[in-house]
Amino acid sequence: MAILTVWVDDLLLFASCDVLMQQTKSHLQSQWEVTDLGNPTKIIGIEVTQTDDSITISQKAYIKSILQREGLNEMHGSTTPMDSHIKLEPNPDGQEGNRSNSFARLLGELQFLANSTRPDIAFAMNRLAAYTENPSLQHVTALKWILQYLAGTKNLGITYSNTSVNPNDNSNFFYGFADAAYANHDDCKSTSGYVFLAAGGAITWKSKKQTTIALSSTEAEYVALSEAGREAYWLQNLFEELGYPQEFPILIKGDNDG
Repeated sequence: MAILTVWVDDLLLFASCDVLMQQTKSHLQSQWEVTDLGNPTKIIGIEVTQTDDSITISQKAYIKSILQREGLNEMHGSTTPMDSHIKLEPNPDGQEGNRSNSFARLLGELQFLANSTRPDIAFAMNRLAAYTENPSLQHVTALKWILQYLAGTKNLGITYSNTSVNPNDNSNFFYGFADAAYANHDDCKSTSGYVFLAAGGAITWKSKKQTTIALSSTEAEYVALSEAGREAYWLQNLFEELGYPQEFPILIKGDNDG
């Protein structure tokens, strides 16, 4: 089996054996002008580190470039992506916020990071994205807090290992977790979150504000589990198309007694 992933004109090729790898390369080169860069070390800003039994993806250089441009490369790191004591709220009426594109630009850059290799900042990015139209000083400060957190954790990444053990005690390739942050301070809407893991690392994740107002934490968690269930179904179909059908029901863990 050979798998070819494409991002505009950047390609990654995965093959089950060296012979198939060379055959696929030759076929591509017969059709298009292709530059073979060998084993990947970087793709679309994502750094790839390989050992005999693991692959790690990270974005250290990308984070360093953002911190340097913002003049924060010597900043001391915080321990969390957001300050748990701050309750975010919309910019008050009559108070002119920062309408320059700097907030939206930085938010977009960090969103790419959250979507690619840093699920740990996904919730914080989702919350701040709601205030892009008219951010206040509070929102800018919260964004700088994320940068401070990244300054202390820029070397973190996601590692996938062929020696990792699935804690479900079955032969499924992936499993997931779902959670919800109940009733945001500004509009009383909850936030759904989920993450799925395979080979010991996160493979897909999401943080999204719920469209309806949940009347209890149990209801909010149920909505989050529903979001995770749809993602699990998509992943199940993807793995099956790749020749790896799930043999057991997919496990999604939650933490709500109700």
